[in-house]
Amino acid sequence: KREAEKLERFSGIWNKALRAIESVDKEFARQFTALAVTKNFKGSPHIDTLNIAPFYGLSLGGFANGGGKLCVECSATCVAEIDTRGKFAKVDGRFCHWVSDYEGTRYSLIYYVTHGKVVPQTTAIFKPPCIDAAGNEEERKNYRQTDWDPPPMFVP
Repeated sequence: KREAEKLERFSGIWNKALRAIESVDKEFARQFTALAVTKNFKGSPHIDTLNIAPFYGLSLGGFANGGGKLCVECSATCVAEIDTRGKFAKVDGRFCHWVSDYEGTRYSLIYYVTHGKVVPQTTAIFKPPCIDAAGNEEERKNYRQTDWDPPPMFVP
């Protein structure tokens, strides 16, 4: 009953969020089981232990350029910094991740899957580049820029 009341109360946000994810990945839009909507989220590095598949994240708001990126550990020496401002990124939250420091107001929508068919972990991110501990872009031996298409922009 409590979930039904919450869904009714926030149905406008839910409907817009659903249209947004459908515009990017129709199959995932049918599979995600939960949506987190946050304001000014600041958290320490963590792993989403309840996730059984990658998630999509989108951020919006008036936060300072350069901050508020989704950071994901691709390996012990590689951290990807993903700019999700006004665009979706697909990430596997079962790898350690966090949001970089920022100033201003930052909203985020995180679409995730916590039940159903488990998707095996393969890669931490579905978007480059990787930044090493010193802040330099890391070369990938088998990576070509043409192998990757960036996620589409979404501006409400």
